[in-house]
Amino acid sequence: MILVFIIIGILLLGVGGGIYFTFGPGGKDVRDPIDEHAKMHELGIAHGHEGKKYFVTTKEKHNPRHKH
Repeated sequence: MILVFIIIGILLLGVGGGIYFTFGPGGKDVRDPIDEHAKMHELGIAHGHEGKKYFVTTKEKHNPRHKH
């Protein structure tokens, strides 16, 4: 019976953590990659214009180095 209580406790802890990180203050920095990709489609920059290649490349013009 103690094993059942442990499993239920872990399940409730997982559900509570998921709700906290989704809707609570713990979720303020969580990003939604599907929503970001949809916004990129709206702007027309989700995929490259060179056939079926993805926009993310290692070319310097698409991925400039960080400079100060």
